[in-house]
Amino acid sequence: MTLFGSKKGYSKNDINFFGEFTASARKQTQVLAVVVFVGVIAIGLCLAILVYDIFRNIGVQKDIDDLNAKLASDEYAGLELASQSLQQEITEMNQYYYTLTEMRRIVDKTGAAKTELVNLIGDSIPSDAFVTDYTVTGETLSMQGITYSYYDAANICYLLNQNNVFAGYVVPSVNIDDSFSTADPEATENPIDIYYDFTISGNLVSDCIISLGHYQTTETGVIALSGVSTERVAAGAEYSFDGINSFSVSGVDYTLSSISINGTPMSAEEFAIASAGADGTGNISGFANGNVEIELYYTVAEVQETSEGGAQ
Repeated sequence: MTLFGSKKGYSKNDINFFGEFTASARKQTQVLAVVVFVGVIAIGLCLAILVYDIFRNIGVQKDIDDLNAKLASDEYAGLELASQSLQQEITEMNQYYYTLTEMRRIVDKTGAAKTELVNLIGDSIPSDAFVTDYTVTGETLSMQGITYSYYDAANICYLLNQNNVFAGYVVPSVNIDDSFSTADPEATENPIDIYYDFTISGNLVSDCIISLGHYQTTETGVIALSGVSTERVAAGAEYSFDGINSFSVSGVDYTLSSISINGTPMSAEEFAIASAGADGTGNISGFANGNVEIELYYTVAEVQETSEGGAQ
């Protein structure tokens, strides 16, 4: 029988095949060992994280239990009542502060006459005139008297005006005093026996007081949100308050609802103009032709809901 190829050559090829197979198996074993090692490390990390989370949760739960136990203790049992009491005390103090500032507003709007005014008036009265009545309030001076000369009252006014006693130029009112005239109509009157009554009255204050107060309108009445602030403005000058549409106090936001000036509420048209203002934040302004008392009334601002349902 004829043989194809030699037996020796066939055995060599077979050995090479098994050698390559063994090398490939060795590489696969090494790769598998690396994969197993990495897997073990990953599992170890997962277990470590799990154990850490377990102990952390145990610690957090312990802190929660301790906090609950502390809140349930006698020390914290009356905190809610104490909070309500403090809130009531804050409200009462706000009202007290408002009362003090309201009194300050009254004092500020009552101008004081110059301390040297009495001496100045005495120096301005000539020897042939005398004052029968003299009244000085915080804002006005009123003086009545009698003089022999028609021009004495004008001279008195001139001296007072020169010393800037009055806010504006003042002229006297002069009339003949009939009570000193002779009773006999046929007798010739002696010029010395003619007397004149004069009256001098004027405003002593050249400034105006602009007061501003913030109030909350509630179902039970009106509550002062702040004290009354006062500002002294020259007569005829312009005053202005910006940003009146909103007001915040004690962490609560309020929205402007109405305005009152000197006790008279603004009309809807006037309020719309004031709340619009120049930049949309609200403005109230005017000219000081006298003392002005501005009262701004607010309601609690509505809390808007976000799309997620939370408040913003």
